[in-house]
Amino acid sequence: MKKTKGCGLFLSLVLVIVLIATYLPMGIFAEESNESNFWFAQDDADKSEVTIDQSMMAQAALTPIISFSNDAYYNGMPQSLAEIKPSIGGPDVNPELVKITYTGTKANKELYLESIIPPTDAGIYTVVAEYEGDDIYQSCSETKEIKIKPAELKLTDFFTEKPIAKIYDGTTDVVGDIIIGLGNTKVVNDDVDDVVFDFKSASFLSKDVKSAEPNTVTLKNVTIAGNRSFNYVLVEDKDTNKDSNQEKKVSENSGKNTFDVVMTASILPKPVEVFLLGQDKVYDGNSKLHECDFDINSDDVIAGEEIGIFTTDDFNPWYGEEERQIKNVGEYNVWASEGFYFYGINGASGDNYTTKNEPIFSKEKYSITPASVTVVPSYRFKVEGAEDPALTYTVWRDQSGDELAEGLFEGDTLYGSLEREAGEAVGKYDIYPGSLSNSNYYISFAQGEDKFEIIEKDKAAASIDSSVYYTPSTGVGEEEKEPPVAYFGIALLLLLLIVGGIFFGKNRLTKM
Repeated sequence: MKKTKGCGLFLSLVLVIVLIATYLPMGIFAEESNESNFWFAQDDADKSEVTIDQSMMAQAALTPIISFSNDAYYNGMPQSLAEIKPSIGGPDVNPELVKITYTGTKANKELYLESIIPPTDAGIYTVVAEYEGDDIYQSCSETKEIKIKPAELKLTDFFTEKPIAKIYDGTTDVVGDIIIGLGNTKVVNDDVDDVVFDFKSASFLSKDVKSAEPNTVTLKNVTIAGNRSFNYVLVEDKDTNKDSNQEKKVSENSGKNTFDVVMTASILPKPVEVFLLGQDKVYDGNSKLHECDFDINSDDVIAGEEIGIFTTDDFNPWYGEEERQIKNVGEYNVWASEGFYFYGINGASGDNYTTKNEPIFSKEKYSITPASVTVVPSYRFKVEGAEDPALTYTVWRDQSGDELAEGLFEGDTLYGSLEREAGEAVGKYDIYPGSLSNSNYYISFAQGEDKFEIIEKDKAAASIDSSVYYTPSTGVGEEEKEPPVAYFGIALLLLLLIVGGIFFGKNRLTKM
């Protein structure tokens, strides 16, 4: 037992010694390791500070980008000719540290003193762009000379306030103030009053109203003037073929160059005073003037030219008033509104003229006189004691020469009625014109003697039927009817003879 106990104590002592020997070096090593890590941390911190300082130094070395405009064109607005931008991937620049100044000479030779306000007018300018520098960007400065060129005015962009036109005068001259408000659409609105276009002379392409080609006016040697003219220059429409020499020439002229400008124009017909020469006529039921001539005022025709007037199928002159055609008897002016045109004589052109007044009319008045008609009363009768039948008649009018036509003109009628001689006794009576009238006709009355008859009642069966058709609206009665023939009596007599013949013939056969 003692031996066993001794062995146990020995083993326990050995285990304690092993444990002490094991953990004591680890503690020492751990302490040294902590101290070693501390120094390592210090080194890393120093290295981090060095890295940040180097990064800040790298950022401080950034340079902002300065960009300048290419040569610009005048547009009436201030134009910033330079810009300072951040470097690629870098932060924004501080606008308070940006400074851009301009100096130069305008196109009109006026100096543009140093200013931070961008220039507006055409000219040559020195542009200085500067950045003061900060913690991120270093300071920098650049200078460049830049042109603002005059705005180009194309010849096809010209216009006038009113269309260019003149009355035909036999020449191609541009006379009077027919070119009003000459301008160009590319002039800035604020400059319109200070930019003026002048020209040396002008002429039409053709002198005639109607020409082979559309008429135009050519303005010779057009120039630009006015207080703001130096900002503009005339150019031909050759954008695609413009060479450097032409650009240089335009730039040197700087608004003083000249070109011919062609613009649409027209020549209007010259008004000529024309009067109708009519004639009197006999009433014919319409307002037409059948024959006439024209009186042309030669003072209105260009000297050396002569014109006449042709008529067409549409020519329809009338008697009456300007807006009212009158057919009735009276005195009237004559008028015409269409169906005629001018023609030229000996090389003149009728298209160059028009009438002053529309419609044209006559200076004097012409008469429509009544037409002559003859009224022929019809034979009428009645049975004693009966009412009078309507008194009818036939109208014949002179047509031409010795020819007569029946009735009045279409739509006309005679007003009133015929009258007969008074009396109710059996016998014959005369018929008179009575109240028949129409102001458009001279009425002649044919003999009306014994044209009305009163028949005894006893003789009524053998008399002519008095129911004659009459149309009061036309005033024309039908011709008298012949007395009726006793056809019924004759037929009855023939029938009796036939029946008697048959009867007697039958009896005779029976006896045989």
